[in-house]
Amino acid sequence: MNTTAPLTLFEMARTNLYERPFRSLCIFTLVALMGFVLFGGSLVGMSLLKGVDSMAKRLGADLLIVPRGYDQTIEGILLRSEPGAFYMDEAWVPKIAAIQGVHAVSPQLFITSLNASCCAMPVQLIGFEGATDFVVGPWIQTALKRRLSDGEIVIGSSISGPVGSSITFFNREYRVVGRLDRTGMGFDASVFMNMESARQAAQDYQTQGGPFPPPGQSVSSILVATASDYTPRNVYDRIQQTFDYGNSGIVPVLSKNIIHTIAQGLRSLMLFIIILAVMLWIGALLIVSLLFSLTLGERVQEFALFRVLGITKKRLMLLILTESALVSLAGGLAGALGALLILVPFRTLISETLGMPYVLPSPGAWVLILTLSLCLSGIIGPLASLYPAVKMSRMEVYAAVRRNGL
Repeated sequence: MNTTAPLTLFEMARTNLYERPFRSLCIFTLVALMGFVLFGGSLVGMSLLKGVDSMAKRLGADLLIVPRGYDQTIEGILLRSEPGAFYMDEAWVPKIAAIQGVHAVSPQLFITSLNASCCAMPVQLIGFEGATDFVVGPWIQTALKRRLSDGEIVIGSSISGPVGSSITFFNREYRVVGRLDRTGMGFDASVFMNMESARQAAQDYQTQGGPFPPPGQSVSSILVATASDYTPRNVYDRIQQTFDYGNSGIVPVLSKNIIHTIAQGLRSLMLFIIILAVMLWIGALLIVSLLFSLTLGERVQEFALFRVLGITKKRLMLLILTESALVSLAGGLAGALGALLILVPFRTLISETLGMPYVLPSPGAWVLILTLSLCLSGIIGPLASLYPAVKMSRMEVYAAVRRNGL
């Protein structure tokens, strides 16, 4: 019984690649680099886009009112997980609510936990008013289907601790009743509690030596929703005019300006990634073409022997294209895997370094990115070897034999 399997194009191509390790490794490395940039750049771009979209949904308010000089600090809290604490008189809440064009207002209170033995971890504590809140409550509902009670907290995705456990802040325990999905924003390193618990935490903070005005009289920011027939800019201008912008001690911040800042940085980054990917793709194509042209010229004798043994011109050309496709696909897959091993575990570091919200895309987007990356990487080899393959397949057997002295 004959157990010898037929020699397929795949087996012949694989054997030829193993017999020429240096050439194969060079092409593999080039395409792997290409695959890394294509897959990694696309993944970073989509993650940043999803992060910006998540941020736009999470901000919720059209404007934020903060003490003068803290407009950059609020951006750090929202975007980069930079804990901060600042305060203003709670009397500003009804004053802002009375401005024409304001639909709703809700105060928040920020406390920064101490990096000391009294606290489990240094994080941002955010208290919100359940009765008036229109921003935090709706998306906390995904983790908790009710209002927060005193002593209960909902934690961001970057904070350790299972639901049902307790976390200590300023020598007082708080029970974890929910965990938020990752947002790519500063909220991931924040703890949310109702205003009563936040004021208690503020008093505890003060007894530990932390600066804080008299409890019950201060808030950190005021979230503002504008009426449907007014634009945020209209209300922004009215607040400035009403409260003497230069001397009032408060400053309004347009939410869209925060998003605009992020979007500008994102556009610059995406342009850089696209230019780099195009340059690398063209460079890889040219170098791989040169490699195939040089090596195919050295393989005239081998291909002439194949022709003598009866391999058709079409099959010979397919053999060359199969070799190039195999090494290109392997390189593209290796590059994508390398990008995956770096970009997923270090996504928090990437977000902090770029100063932008970073949320990994959905599984469907992963498949789309990987497919496009492999297609663009895998086509480099066949494109680069197409002309040499056609030229070699057209070579007459007699001429090849004469040239190589067979």
